Formats: sequence, structure tokens, C-alpha cells
Amino acid sequence: MDLSTLAMWAAAALGAGFALLGVTGVLAPEFAARAYGIPADTPGTRSWAAAAAWRDVAAGAAVLIVASTSTPAVTGAVLFALALIPFGDMVTVARHGVRDGSAYLPHLAGFAVVAAVGTVLVAL
Repeated sequence: MDLSTLAMWAAAALGAGFALLGVTGVLAPEFAARAYGIPADTPGTRSWAAAAAWRDVAAGAAVLIVASTSTPAVTGAVLFALALIPFGDMVTVARHGVRDGSAYLPHLAGFAVVAAVGTVLVAL
């Protein structure tokens, strides 16, 4: 399997992962809010988690569509754009005063992986 095929499969896996993360948040917004690093102790935080979950479902679907119908460069560019989601989530957690460093790890890892796969795809 060549690097291009492998990277496109990685992009599709990221899309599926985003979508599954979103479905988890739709079904269990309190769990998702805690996973995002924000306590789900108010209706507002539970609502925020549900909204973010639908965003993740849509982002995952977009990646799956682009990865299955487009070129590696376009797929990579879309991944770069979508890397703003975990980066923005990390900024949001920070702006709300979360001090627990482990709350940042999923967002940082998501940003790094999405940006890395996007970089490989654009470079091909």
C-alpha cells in the first residue's frame, strides 16, 4: 500500500472517529462534556456538549465524503480546516479556567493527528 492510499485511509478513519465521537455526545452529552474538559453540571453545559456533538457528526461526515470522492490534496486541505475544531475546543477549555491538564490532552492529540494527516495529504 502506498503512502497516498494509507493517508487517505487515515483521513477516512479520522472522519469515522469524529462521527463516532459525535454520536457518543448526542447519546450521552454529560459524558461528552466531561471528556471535553467541561463539567456537565448545568443545562447550559449539557446543551453545549450536545451542540458540539452534532458538529462532530457533521465534520466526520464531511471528511468521509471528501476522502471518498476527492484528491489527497483537497482532503488534506479540508483536514487542515477541521483541525481548527480541536484547537478551538482547547482554547475554549482554557478560557473557561479549566486547570486540569488532562482536559487538554484529547484536544491537543486531535489537533496534532488531524494536522499531521492533513500535512501528509497536501504534500503528496
